[in-house]
Amino acid sequence: MKTLSAKGFAEFVLAGPSKKAQIVRNMLKPKSKEAQVIMLYYARAIRIIRLYHTKGNDHLYLKQEIHGLEKKLELATSPQARASLKNNLRAVKSYMDIYGHRKRTLVPRPRIAYTHGTIRLSASPDLAVYEDGKLKLVKLGITKQRDNPEVVRIMLRVMYQAAKADGKKVEPHDVVYFDVANAARVRSKQEDADLASTIDNGCETLAGMV
Repeated sequence: MKTLSAKGFAEFVLAGPSKKAQIVRNMLKPKSKEAQVIMLYYARAIRIIRLYHTKGNDHLYLKQEIHGLEKKLELATSPQARASLKNNLRAVKSYMDIYGHRKRTLVPRPRIAYTHGTIRLSASPDLAVYEDGKLKLVKLGITKQRDNPEVVRIMLRVMYQAAKADGKKVEPHDVVYFDVANAARVRSKQEDADLASTIDNGCETLAGMV
């Protein structure tokens, strides 16, 4: 059984024949240093978002954390530190502009995966919340540039199929991608059901290359 990320798999599916072998080699390696750096870059924003929901959408906590980041920005002297703090502040404010006033309850993130043959696609969300009595699974986009819309579309469908296979009561629109840096939100769609065969075919192609 080979385990790959839902996003890495989506990139594989969309790659041309000449690039698939290279992508497979990269996907089977540990996370690249670049990916780790980007995740660490937005660590402040992700921590604040998660704790905000954990604390029952505590606006006082949020205000204090934003104020703390603003004070650090005032005191920062290096261009790198100032840029990081500005981007984390923007990420938090962008998320809160959309989700900050919703009544959401953070719950443990389900460890879910979609399996086809010998391929296991890990698809655990970054946030799992209950809103209006429904489970919502959120993937945070932590990239310097916007992800390819088709990559996001396939990734969300893998997450949805993984959640259903695990017995989770979710609808496609409950599986959401939120681009932290660019304040862009994308939902999975019912009509993306046609991707099911694309995903299974991609797994079979991948199985023949690893």
